[in-house]
Amino acid sequence: MCKDTISVYQLFEKFPTEESARLWFENQRWNGAPVCPHCGSSNIATLKRVGYYECRGCKEKFTVRVGTVMHRSHIPLHKWLYAMYSIVTARKGISSLQLSKELGIRQASAWFLMHRIRAACESNDPLLQNVVEIDETYVGGKEKNKHRSKKPRAGRGAVGKQAVVGIRERGTETVKASTVSDTTRATLHSMVVDNVESGSNGLLR
Repeated sequence: MCKDTISVYQLFEKFPTEESARLWFENQRWNGAPVCPHCGSSNIATLKRVGYYECRGCKEKFTVRVGTVMHRSHIPLHKWLYAMYSIVTARKGISSLQLSKELGIRQASAWFLMHRIRAACESNDPLLQNVVEIDETYVGGKEKNKHRSKKPRAGRGAVGKQAVVGIRERGTETVKASTVSDTTRATLHSMVVDNVESGSNGLLR
């Protein structure tokens, strides 16, 4: 692993600005095509404010931070990157006091960074827990351009649209979303079992 790492100088050379760090995070997470962290839709509008997007499906606004360890943090992205680099490459570890001095932030903020980063490294896609909210939405194109024979029959519900179920963990605001074939009790139960820790409280919205 050490052979694949870069020097601190190379890190700053690669990410000299907040914008360069944001673009890197977006590319790593979405590969150039933003996906809504709330419902999983890829039908996204870019807002005027740099780094902000709006989902055309569920109408939620988001940034690359939402649903990650950086969610609800005002610490600049390039400082998050440096903290991640330091934790991964420091052979003898790094203290929150040392990291706070290197980043120019409070020790409490440095501890917060380290705690979140280490928790993410130690767990591979952890299950949601405590109190979770379960919601469903429907996204999809308009039916007016389809041939009459291909249009679904009208009825109750979101006819001709894709069902998406999202589960949000209260407190951390971590979200897991997935498209589903239907929203029956059996389907929702299966998704909860796969994504939520046993004993947690689920609230249907």
